[in-house]
Amino acid sequence: MEKTEEEVIWSRSNGSLFEDFAISLEEYTKTGKAPAEGDQDIQYGLELQDERLQKKGLSMEYKFVPRGHLPKGTEKNKSWSDEHYTSTLWWRRCKMYRSFFRGTKKEYENKENMSFCQTITDVNGPGLIGRDVYNCPNCGAAVTIGELQKGCPYCSAHFEISDIFPVVSNYYFLKDPYMTDKEYKAYLAKFMIGCAALVLICGTFYNFFCGDSSKGSLILSMLSSVLSSIFGGVVLGYFIASIAMLGKLMREAGKELSLLPSMGTGGRFARKMKKYSPEFSYEYFSNKLVSLLRMIMFADDPSDLPVYIGKPLGSLFENIVDVAYTGVLGFRDLTVNGDYCLVSVDVFLDNLYDNGKRIFQRREKYRVWVKKNINKPVNMHFSIRHLQCKGCGMSFDATKEKHCPGCGTAYDLENEDWVVTRMEKKIY
Repeated sequence: MEKTEEEVIWSRSNGSLFEDFAISLEEYTKTGKAPAEGDQDIQYGLELQDERLQKKGLSMEYKFVPRGHLPKGTEKNKSWSDEHYTSTLWWRRCKMYRSFFRGTKKEYENKENMSFCQTITDVNGPGLIGRDVYNCPNCGAAVTIGELQKGCPYCSAHFEISDIFPVVSNYYFLKDPYMTDKEYKAYLAKFMIGCAALVLICGTFYNFFCGDSSKGSLILSMLSSVLSSIFGGVVLGYFIASIAMLGKLMREAGKELSLLPSMGTGGRFARKMKKYSPEFSYEYFSNKLVSLLRMIMFADDPSDLPVYIGKPLGSLFENIVDVAYTGVLGFRDLTVNGDYCLVSVDVFLDNLYDNGKRIFQRREKYRVWVKKNINKPVNMHFSIRHLQCKGCGMSFDATKEKHCPGCGTAYDLENEDWVVTRMEKKIY
């Protein structure tokens, strides 16, 4: 039996990783405990954001309220795979409440209807990933998954594959301008009842002060006013509600006009990339880019991150306190030089800024250049938090070390995954 809208809740008892992560993310903004359901790059991004908020003297709170029930299957969008892992994009509709506090004073609050998007990654088979490097969930040491199953060599903690996968490997929010059935009915009812009441009041006023004052005529006039309010007011309310809804959708569409040139370029990008890298996944690329940008924007000095190898960015991002992906990534150019591919894209973000006096939102366009060795196999669960030196084999966390602590060798991250080589904020 399908759930009605009134019965839809997000609960850990539902056995859904999506819902567990949503609840943990909400709790994280109150407790500071990173969601265990998120992978280690998500947790690192949240750590960087939390450090930024603390330096600003701010705290942030999320609250998610489910909106309606999605018909079975429609909450699942696309899947992409490599040899070891499969990732799937899932989404649910919610009302998102976001608040910022400076001390105990609420500085900013907004609520919007959103599509909450999560990428959930699972293994294709437990036997395939024994040599893949992962951070021990207990002590944080970078070791192989096979070693974790036998017992971490640093803390002796044991973990099964089911303790680690599936995992949420990315998340973002997209504005949802559409209404659920329940919201639509409530919206119509508001206009219909309002117009019916207005027609009744106007009719009653006219009958008492301008119509025939005889008792019989007054009764008939009142009856006519009631019938007019029931039928005419309801029809008028429906018509006005439809016009108002159309106007709202047109306003929302107007806000997105600047994104139109970039929409629909993903297919062209994927076709070009597949000529050089047949296993290329546009979905993986866009997910990875959003994750990289969150790290770069919240880092005190992006040059300290192994995922950024460009020029210093100065104070470009220092006042950003929250980053929201709009879902639009515009492909611009692709060049291949030997083993390396350089791609430039435009990314549109809704960023929240704090200038010390107020918090405000801006939609911004960034041109981003990224680089990767396209002759290396893709690992769609690659993380900068668990690397293994190609020289001596030592495992380490690249968020803390730029060189292997065992042999001192610099780790060229572009030989493993995408890295950002340049970023510019564009006026549009």
